[in-house]
Amino acid sequence: MKNLFKLSVAGFVFVSIIGSLSHFIYEWSNYNILVTVFSPVNESIWEHLKLLFFPYLIWMIIQYYLMKKEKGIVISKAIGVICGMAAIVIFYYTYTGISGKSIEFLNILSFFIGTAVAFAVDNLLMRYEKLKHTKFDCVGIALFIAFGATFFIYTFVPPFIPLFKDPVSSTYGI
Repeated sequence: MKNLFKLSVAGFVFVSIIGSLSHFIYEWSNYNILVTVFSPVNESIWEHLKLLFFPYLIWMIIQYYLMKKEKGIVISKAIGVICGMAAIVIFYYTYTGISGKSIEFLNILSFFIGTAVAFAVDNLLMRYEKLKHTKFDCVGIALFIAFGATFFIYTFVPPFIPLFKDPVSSTYGI
């Protein structure tokens, strides 16, 4: 399990770097419509969850092969990334509820907190023997597909609720 900790640290670094860079990919791509699937298109909290989700998905695939397709990885990663995204949302709404405003430094910090939560949760779950069954990894795959599809759909047709509202432009979606 020492190897698992090293992979988690490497994954945290990978997701932190790729996630931070992907904040700018949509603009760097000259607003390419294909990039909207995995990169934020505005400053809404929902769109910024892509910064964690897609690099984490890539890392999950890398780790799956590095760990020789060990059972329980996919479901552990799916639960981890959901907890990480929830941590970002909870942190954001807690501090903005207290301060009454969005603070850029804390927004950035929320990404790193969410990333740390995701890896901490998946690291704990990968040690849990009862999750090491193919059926649970199928559920994990379904969760990743569902969230990926939801990111795509809500980029173009977002619900008109605060989670999807760009606080800079007061618009929704693309």
